[in-house]
Amino acid sequence: MPRARRRAWTRPSTRCSPGEAPGRPSSRGRSRSVSSSRSSAKRSSACRRGSCARRATGTWAPSSASGSRRSWAAPSAIWTTWARASRWKCWSGCARSTANVSRPRPCSSIVPGRARRSTDLNFFTDNDDLQFHFQQGVAWDRFVPLWEEGFRFEDGPRALGEAREIYDETLREVGQYAAREIAPHAREIDEQGVGFVDGLVIHPPALLRNIEGLKKLGVMGVNLPRDLGGSNFPMTAGTFMAEVLSRACTNTFLFYVFHQAPAVPIARFGTREQRERWVPRLASGEISGSVAMTEPDAGSDVGNVSTTAVPEDGHWRITGRKQFITNGCGDVSVVLARTEPGSKGLEGLSLLVAPRMENGRDNFRVAKPEKKMVIRGSATCELSFEGSCAELLGPRGAGFSEILTFMNEARIAVAIQGLGIAEAAWRAARAYAERRVQMGRPIARHEMVADMLLDMETEVAALRALVYRCVQLQDRILGLERGKSANARELAALKRALRDRTPLLKWFGSERTLWVTRTAVQVHGGYGVVQDYDVERHYRDALILPIYEGTSQIQALMSLKDQARWAMERPWRLLTGAVSVEAPADVLGDGVRDLAAEYNRALRYVVRRRGPELAFARLHAERLTAMLAYTRAAEALAAQASASARHRRLAERFVTRALPLVRMQGDVIRSGDLSTLESLQS
Repeated sequence: MPRARRRAWTRPSTRCSPGEAPGRPSSRGRSRSVSSSRSSAKRSSACRRGSCARRATGTWAPSSASGSRRSWAAPSAIWTTWARASRWKCWSGCARSTANVSRPRPCSSIVPGRARRSTDLNFFTDNDDLQFHFQQGVAWDRFVPLWEEGFRFEDGPRALGEAREIYDETLREVGQYAAREIAPHAREIDEQGVGFVDGLVIHPPALLRNIEGLKKLGVMGVNLPRDLGGSNFPMTAGTFMAEVLSRACTNTFLFYVFHQAPAVPIARFGTREQRERWVPRLASGEISGSVAMTEPDAGSDVGNVSTTAVPEDGHWRITGRKQFITNGCGDVSVVLARTEPGSKGLEGLSLLVAPRMENGRDNFRVAKPEKKMVIRGSATCELSFEGSCAELLGPRGAGFSEILTFMNEARIAVAIQGLGIAEAAWRAARAYAERRVQMGRPIARHEMVADMLLDMETEVAALRALVYRCVQLQDRILGLERGKSANARELAALKRALRDRTPLLKWFGSERTLWVTRTAVQVHGGYGVVQDYDVERHYRDALILPIYEGTSQIQALMSLKDQARWAMERPWRLLTGAVSVEAPADVLGDGVRDLAAEYNRALRYVVRRRGPELAFARLHAERLTAMLAYTRAAEALAAQASASARHRRLAERFVTRALPLVRMQGDVIRSGDLSTLESLQS
């Protein structure tokens, strides 16, 4: 056990404006400029109670009892969260009156149900299901010791309990900051959107303030290696944080992600000099970046990339265009380009790292940020490379295998983004339904609305169960690879399990989040399409999920290809069942096994019915993927059923509702309808 410690720390206080006062509903229908935000800090005497002292920084020092074993200055404010006394506190408790209106009051995203004290707002601790996963659902002992290499680092935790305490306290701080500072400004960020002036992308001021706050907390690079400025948190711990941020404001989540995202391939494939030059600055939040892969004529078809790079005097020159690049206006870009003249398809591609500025001048140009109806606070850019200077990242010609690793991790991140949005939408719908009275009772007490709300809760719980099962697989794989002494058989089995689930998770996290947000709008009725209510924004933002980082249809083709290949490796599996599940030996487990049996039956039908280049199988790829996604989500949810009566109730409901849907998809497949294929031949 770690020895007792104490820490000495100081925390400067800052004040939030009346519009940011905790406990006050967020402003609706108006934007605030930088100047107005600053001027609002000059409050009248009537509003002095709205100020809120914030403390976020500090240093930690070991007590004399711990000797000289460790003496660190906190690499970030993460380490200051060890004491419960470091909670965000509102010293005065602002209470502002609001005018009475005849319409139902919009549900503030930070107060989803009944009004609470501002000090209670916390998007990590107010979520019982999230707390269950952190406390009981995640098998931390399976991967944290691997990430910490036996807890041998002087500047890291020395035991599993200590590591979990750090994760918990950090997530509590981020959860409180997200609820009190980020969520109230989500609509403001959406309304202002991204500007473009004199070739420069202008981010909403509130978005920049959100990121500054996260920098002060020191959580910009939590999953990056500690020796490169990160905190060496496993991906699972980072997933809790990402879900909380996406629930608060998905635009802030995206900007936050693209401080870490380009750092990962640089840390993984870069030279020591490249890692030391870029990763610490990305980890601290000093700079942000992008990963530029998509082109105007190369979206889902990666092999059609036409951007080229040629060597010149020890570096490379990139020429071409990239489109739909998230945060393409960042300070550094990891670029996929063709480095082998005459190569085609997936051969001859390489990754390169290109700085935004070179010798004080633009190295590549942001042609424009796209004007979108979704994630409007996130800069989605078109980039122009005209002989831009770059360095090779990793081996020449290994670009596709390198970018494939990034794409699979990005697809998991999209599902996490969807989980946060779905959680926010479900809570907003539930709060509205409990408040809205029609025909003498809250609409939450009307049977059809109650059914919708419970379905939403069940879908969110199923998605969360699948998310945390996948990121634990990812963490175990990364941890074993760090040790370089992993059992090859175990590693291969883990990679196959993750590969099996990744396209399913992306599909489920996109399509079912879209259903949850659409249902949240329906629960609100006419108010659901009014911008005074957050659910219309959640619905709009969810529309991007089935599109970027590989469309739902691309995920379906990936899943079909893998399942068919694995089945044909041992054809007898088509008879016994290509897909197996782990499920309890009870009625609930029987339901999960029935789901798997329905999928196996449909897969067997399409594989046996071979047409030209498996056209019939491709026709039904998304139906098959939906069937398997429901099966894997049910498997993950059923594994938690023994934890509590609530978990069993949700698992049973999900399986009961999923089984008829899966059977329906199977019936469509086995109908043998060829009208679509016949239309293609006419």
